[in-house]
Amino acid sequence: MKIQGKRLYGPNVEVVVIPRQNGEIVFKAQAVLDYSAHDKINPMPTAPIRLMPGGARQENVEDPRFLKRQDEWATNKFHWMFLKALQATEGLEWETVDLSNPATWGNYKKEMQDGGLSPGEIARIEMCVADACGLNQAKIDEATSRFLAGQARVLAEPSTPSSEPTSIPSGEPVSVSA
Repeated sequence: MKIQGKRLYGPNVEVVVIPRQNGEIVFKAQAVLDYSAHDKINPMPTAPIRLMPGGARQENVEDPRFLKRQDEWATNKFHWMFLKALQATEGLEWETVDLSNPATWGNYKKEMQDGGLSPGEIARIEMCVADACGLNQAKIDEATSRFLAGQARVLAEPSTPSSEPTSIPSGEPVSVSA
């Protein structure tokens, strides 16, 4: 695929640097392009079916147990995306997180905090992942506004001169008796 003749090379990568007295800690987050591995391990829950009068069957999307499972699924999906995106960080190793076990995915926060990262630093790393994966609507809106402002300037520029030239290209004065 190309856009304006330029080929896109690879997914978006964002970097966040956490300053420390003994040197910076660099986290890289790479956009997750394929969720099929997640979907195999943590499939989206389905709503229970309820029998309606007349024998009709209908999904009960308001079932409290279904809503709880759906919320857990969405949380686990975010955790998986977070962990998958941070695989771009060189040398990052988890001690209690296993990408093949959804029950461990949420452990990343405790590991990060136990490793000395503050809640604010962890939140900044989560924002970095969200930015890499294109989940930051404010940044998308800002980029769209810049693009549209540039387009408006181009459209506002006249394509022909707005006043008569005072000289011709040879340098001779323009004749007033035209």
